[in-house]
Parts: sequence; C-alpha cells; structure tokens
Amino acid sequence: MNKIKLKDSICILKESEEVYHVIFTGIRRVKKFRVDSLVKEIIEELKGEKTEEELFSSLKERYNKKNISECITALESAGIVRKYDSSKIGGRYDRQISFIDELTSSGEETIRLQKKLEDSVISVFGIGGIGTWIVNGLYQIGIGEIRISDPDKVEESNLNRQLFFNSRDVGRYKVNIIKKKLSDSKIVPFKKTVSDKENLEEIVQGSDFLVNCADNPSVEETSKIIDKYATKYKIPYCIAGGYNMHLGMIGPIIIPGETATLDDFIKYQKSHDRLNKLELIKDISQTGNLGPIAGTIANIQVMEIFKYIIGKGNLHFNKFAEMDFMDLSIKWKYFGKH
Repeated sequence: MNKIKLKDSICILKESEEVYHVIFTGIRRVKKFRVDSLVKEIIEELKGEKTEEELFSSLKERYNKKNISECITALESAGIVRKYDSSKIGGRYDRQISFIDELTSSGEETIRLQKKLEDSVISVFGIGGIGTWIVNGLYQIGIGEIRISDPDKVEESNLNRQLFFNSRDVGRYKVNIIKKKLSDSKIVPFKKTVSDKENLEEIVQGSDFLVNCADNPSVEETSKIIDKYATKYKIPYCIAGGYNMHLGMIGPIIIPGETATLDDFIKYQKSHDRLNKLELIKDISQTGNLGPIAGTIANIQVMEIFKYIIGKGNLHFNKFAEMDFMDLSIKWKYFGKH
C-alpha cells in the first residue's frame, strides 16, 4: 500500500510562523523554506504515516484536493516527504534506505537503488586484512551475491587484523568460515588463487563488480590478472587498498574503456617513486599491520563501491588516496592523462 510520510532523517526547526529550517542529516545540509498553513498542517499530519486518501480526508474541510496534491508534490520535490510502497520498506535496510533517500528525488528512486544493491553480484579476490572487511561491508549494504576466492587457511597471525576469525578457526579454510558465519547471505566460496595458472572465469562471469584484495606475489601482479578479466568482460573493478609504513591506500575504481587504466596507475606509481633507482640492499620481509587500519581503509573502499553502484555522490575516478594514520591526513593523487 502506498503511504506518505516525513523523511525519517530530517529535522524541522521553526524560525517564525512563515519560515522553517529543514536539516538533512545524511548530507549535512540545512535549507530554509517559507511555509503557509497548508504546508504546516501537512507536516503535522505526516508525523504519523498516512495514505494519500487519509491525508485528503483529514484536510478536505479546509483545503481542496488539488491544492493538497500540489503541496505534497512540492514537499516531495524538496525532499521533505516521501511516498512509499509500505511493503518495501522497514526491517534490515531501514536505516540504509533513509540514508539513500537523502540522495534521491523520490521514494521510488530510493527503493530502486536499494534493489540495485540487492541484485548486484560482486566478486572479491583475496580474503585477508582488507578482503575480510570488504566482504563484511558488502554484506552489510545488502549485496545480493558475494563471491569470495582465497585458497588460504586461517593462521594465528591473521587474527590481529582479519574479521570473522578467532583462535578456534586456525587451520580451517577462510572462505568456508565466512560462508558459515554469513549464512543469511548468498556467499559463494572458491579456493582459487589469483594467478595466470588459475582459471577464474567461473568467478568473474556474471559479476557486476570485481574487487582485488590479493597481494601474492604482489598487488601489481594480481591486479594485472584481474584487469585482463575485467577488460574481457567489461566489468568495473577496484584495487582495494592496502597499508604500509603507517599509510593506508584507498585504491582506484577502474572502468574498462572509460577511466584511466591499470597501466596508467602503475606508471604513475613507478614514476613517482623517488627511491626506485637506488640499489636494494635488503628487501621487505614483512610489513607491520593493524586491525583499525585495515578496517578503516576497507570500509572507505566499500563506500566508494556503494556510491558507484547507486550512482550517487562524488566518485574519485582516476585517483587514489593515501591516508596517514599517525595524523589522519588524506592526500588524493590523480593518475589520469591530462
């Protein structure tokens, strides 16, 4: 049944009898509106959810139906009220729908974008310090099918930064544990590594988005492999960040044929490495890492994926960021062609 209500996330403040201020909490905006008696009565009526007919019935003695309808339309355009099919809201994604609602022009668009998330298929390669948090974030925003691939078993050293696992899971396959723990979601597990020797077609085909978190033997090598599949099937993907020397990297989203390429990204990294011409005396054998760093970078990455899928917000195409966790500064770097 279609109903009308004030948006849950707004706050309305009165300056005078003729002027209201509306705070849109999700997007941190305050707008001033001139109001008349009809607007004020509709706002009062819609503090409780009603159908249009119920609202017309309440106001018909003082206002005609045409004026009421026009006022509702104006309030909806302003983002103050929403019309909804009540059967499609509430429950698990109620708060998320309220968030999306501040980015859309109608309740119908809001529900359509939420459904788009629920209809999406995303494949995640590498279920480690970044990958576990990515999977959890995708699960929370309601991605309909999450394909996860990693051949590794849980090790005790994973527990300081990887989600889902505890000491009783040591020695068990990561993907199997996650499938069991997220049993109310469609998790499709694979025990494949990202390498030229492995056929990843089964995972990639039918995916709407790919996420590369695999870093063995290196992020560059695994990203090149993912890029080949993404280019072949024209699937957008992201290099899902990482962390090193107190820096977390928020990786780029690459859309084959539209954005700057993986080669552009790699060339930028190499050309801006001030130390690459020096002789190597001792290579890195292990970098330090921390759970809060992994979780923060991964969740920012999920936010970028969320914005891409629903088509809202400012996306950082042709850019990546470095976040210094010792002072929490973020620097965005452009690697596209000028």
